[in-house]
Amino acid sequence: MKRIVSIALLVLMAAGLAVAAAAAGCGSEEIVAPKTNIDLAKDVAAKAGIIAIETGIKAAIATDGATPPAADGATLGDVVSPWPDNPWTMSPMKPGTEMGDYTYRNLGGISYSLIGHLSGGEYTRP
Repeated sequence: MKRIVSIALLVLMAAGLAVAAAAAGCGSEEIVAPKTNIDLAKDVAAKAGIIAIETGIKAAIATDGATPPAADGATLGDVVSPWPDNPWTMSPMKPGTEMGDYTYRNLGGISYSLIGHLSGGEYTRP
Protein backbone atom coordinates (compact mmCIF):
# COMPACT_ATOMS: atom_id res chain seq x y z
CA MET A 1 0.00 0.00 0.00
CA LYS A 2 2.82 2.39 0.92
CA ARG A 3 4.53 1.72 -2.43
CA ILE A 4 1.29 2.44 -4.34
CA VAL A 5 0.85 5.74 -2.49
CA SER A 6 4.50 6.65 -3.21
CA ILE A 7 4.09 5.90 -6.91
CA ALA A 8 0.83 7.86 -7.03
CA LEU A 9 2.54 10.86 -5.42
CA LEU A 10 5.41 10.65 -7.92
CA VAL A 11 2.96 10.57 -10.81
CA LEU A 12 1.10 13.61 -9.44
CA MET A 13 4.38 15.47 -8.96
CA ALA A 14 5.42 14.55 -12.48
CA ALA A 15 2.14 15.84 -13.90
CA GLY A 16 2.62 19.12 -12.06
CA LEU A 17 6.15 19.44 -13.41
CA ALA A 18 4.92 18.74 -16.92
CA VAL A 19 2.33 21.52 -16.67
CA ALA A 20 4.94 23.93 -15.27
CA ALA A 21 7.41 23.02 -18.03
CA ALA A 22 4.74 23.50 -20.70
CA ALA A 23 3.77 26.90 -19.29
CA ALA A 24 7.39 28.01 -19.00
CA GLY A 25 8.12 26.85 -22.53
CA CYS A 26 5.42 28.89 -24.23
CA GLY A 27 7.18 31.01 -26.82
CA SER A 28 10.55 29.27 -26.45
CA GLU A 29 12.22 27.29 -29.19
CA GLU A 30 12.17 23.64 -28.16
CA ILE A 31 11.65 21.62 -25.02
CA VAL A 32 13.26 18.20 -24.75
CA ALA A 33 10.58 16.13 -23.05
CA PRO A 34 10.67 12.70 -21.49
CA LYS A 35 8.97 9.97 -23.51
CA THR A 36 6.06 9.27 -21.15
CA ASN A 37 4.55 10.38 -17.87
CA ILE A 38 6.08 7.26 -16.34
CA ASP A 39 9.52 8.42 -17.49
CA LEU A 40 8.79 11.85 -16.03
CA ALA A 41 7.89 10.27 -12.68
CA LYS A 42 11.07 8.19 -12.82
CA ASP A 43 13.05 11.35 -13.59
CA VAL A 44 11.63 12.94 -10.42
CA ALA A 45 12.60 9.88 -8.37
CA ALA A 46 16.10 9.85 -9.89
CA LYS A 47 16.53 13.56 -9.10
CA ALA A 48 15.63 12.84 -5.48
CA GLY A 49 18.30 10.12 -5.44
CA ILE A 50 20.89 12.49 -6.93
CA ILE A 51 20.06 15.09 -4.27
CA ALA A 52 20.50 12.42 -1.57
CA ILE A 53 23.92 11.55 -3.01
CA GLU A 54 24.80 15.25 -3.16
CA THR A 55 23.84 15.56 0.52
CA GLY A 56 26.27 12.73 1.29
CA ILE A 57 29.02 14.48 -0.67
CA LYS A 58 28.38 17.71 1.25
CA ALA A 59 28.47 15.81 4.56
CA ALA A 60 31.83 14.30 3.58
CA ILE A 61 33.14 17.76 2.70
CA ALA A 62 31.95 19.11 6.06
CA THR A 63 33.57 16.20 7.91
CA ASP A 64 36.82 15.78 5.97
CA GLY A 65 37.33 19.23 4.44
CA ALA A 66 37.52 17.74 0.93
CA THR A 67 35.34 15.95 -1.57
CA PRO A 68 35.26 12.16 -1.26
CA PRO A 69 37.25 10.12 -3.79
CA ALA A 70 34.05 8.36 -4.91
CA ALA A 71 30.32 8.93 -4.54
CA ASP A 72 28.95 5.45 -4.07
CA GLY A 73 27.31 3.31 -1.42
CA ALA A 74 30.66 2.06 -0.13
CA THR A 75 31.97 5.59 0.41
CA LEU A 76 28.81 7.48 1.42
CA GLY A 77 26.55 4.66 2.63
CA ASP A 78 26.93 5.58 6.30
CA VAL A 79 25.47 9.04 5.55
CA VAL A 80 23.11 8.20 2.68
CA SER A 81 21.02 5.38 4.05
CA PRO A 82 19.21 3.74 2.45
CA TRP A 83 21.15 4.21 -0.76
CA PRO A 84 18.76 5.46 -3.50
CA ASP A 85 17.47 3.06 -6.13
CA ASN A 86 17.62 3.62 -9.87
CA PRO A 87 13.92 3.91 -10.79
CA TRP A 88 14.49 2.22 -14.17
CA THR A 89 16.34 -0.85 -12.88
CA MET A 90 15.10 -0.92 -9.27
CA SER A 91 18.68 -1.66 -8.17
CA PRO A 92 20.92 0.76 -6.26
CA MET A 93 22.01 3.84 -8.20
CA LYS A 94 25.53 3.50 -9.54
CA PRO A 95 28.08 5.45 -11.54
CA GLY A 96 27.41 5.18 -15.26
CA THR A 97 25.65 6.84 -18.17
CA GLU A 98 22.42 4.83 -18.46
CA MET A 99 19.10 6.34 -17.33
CA GLY A 100 19.04 6.50 -13.54
CA ASP A 101 22.83 6.32 -13.25
CA TYR A 102 25.07 9.24 -12.33
CA THR A 103 28.50 10.60 -13.10
CA TYR A 104 30.62 11.97 -10.24
CA ARG A 105 33.91 13.82 -10.61
CA ASN A 106 36.09 15.00 -7.77
CA LEU A 107 37.47 18.33 -9.01
CA GLY A 108 39.84 18.80 -6.07
CA GLY A 109 39.44 20.61 -2.79
CA ILE A 110 35.74 21.01 -2.15
CA SER A 111 34.74 21.12 -5.82
CA TYR A 112 32.85 18.33 -7.57
CA SER A 113 30.54 17.58 -10.45
CA LEU A 114 27.50 15.33 -10.09
CA ILE A 115 25.33 14.59 -13.12
CA GLY A 116 22.22 12.43 -13.13
CA HIS A 117 21.24 10.76 -16.39
CA LEU A 118 17.49 11.00 -16.97
CA SER A 119 15.05 10.25 -19.77
CA GLY A 120 14.73 13.98 -20.46
CA GLY A 121 18.47 14.71 -20.43
CA GLU A 122 21.03 15.42 -17.73
CA TYR A 123 20.45 16.77 -14.23
CA THR A 124 23.54 18.61 -13.02
CA ARG A 125 24.39 19.29 -9.37
CA PRO A 126 25.50 21.62 -7.88
